[in-house]
Amino acid sequence: MDIWDMVVSMARLNILMQGSSFRTNLASLGICTIALIRGGDNILVDTGHFGNRRLILDALKRLGLTPSDIDKVILTHSHWDHALNLELFSDATVIINSKELAYIRSIEGYDLATPIVLGQIMEKMKIQIMTGDRDLSDDIRVIETPGHSQGHQAILVWLEEGTALFTGDAMPTLRSYFRGLPDFITTNEDEARRSIVKLKELKPDVYYPGHDRPFHIVNGSPKYLAHSELKVIFRRETEENFGIVLGTEDSEKPEKI
Repeated sequence: MDIWDMVVSMARLNILMQGSSFRTNLASLGICTIALIRGGDNILVDTGHFGNRRLILDALKRLGLTPSDIDKVILTHSHWDHALNLELFSDATVIINSKELAYIRSIEGYDLATPIVLGQIMEKMKIQIMTGDRDLSDDIRVIETPGHSQGHQAILVWLEEGTALFTGDAMPTLRSYFRGLPDFITTNEDEARRSIVKLKELKPDVYYPGHDRPFHIVNGSPKYLAHSELKVIFRRETEENFGIVLGTEDSEKPEKI
């Protein structure tokens, strides 16, 4: 019997924000995948940052939920773009890898990726420490995937429609799947490469990368399962704004001449 057949899933999944690697010449937007797993508990995977706070609150509201309805928050890691909205979910239990928590508590001075305020927020919250690969429930498994950060963790979820793997920034993009290394910060390159191999060996039905659209692999070839759209808004001195919409679409076949 395959290991997947041993698990009966009751989990349901909502993607509150789809990840994107969109960057400009001025700044990185830090748009990470944020998901809600609903079963016995309401479990949030990552929280995003101040810049997308309103979007997350609106997404929860459309589901009839408020931050106080979130029972647990799984942090893939402690970087600002994945964790700064944690303070919204003060009633929730934070699920974090032991190495990641130890690093947060050891920061002195300035850290480019992990803000000190995150540790201050967590001091007021309930914490569940994870070590290695562990089952969080019958249908959720947390998988240690260091390299991008000291205590990064991915989340494998069994759903009625198959398995979903939230890779965080251990595998932030489809490009990193083939490249074998994260596109962004890497604290330990050897560990980061081993983590990607580990994630690929799980062979989930769908990958949800930290900063890209969901995709799956069919006979070694990738296929995105969603499109993405981004609206760039330029503020004018008047009340009117000027916007440009950027999006992905299937490439058109060239016309025959």
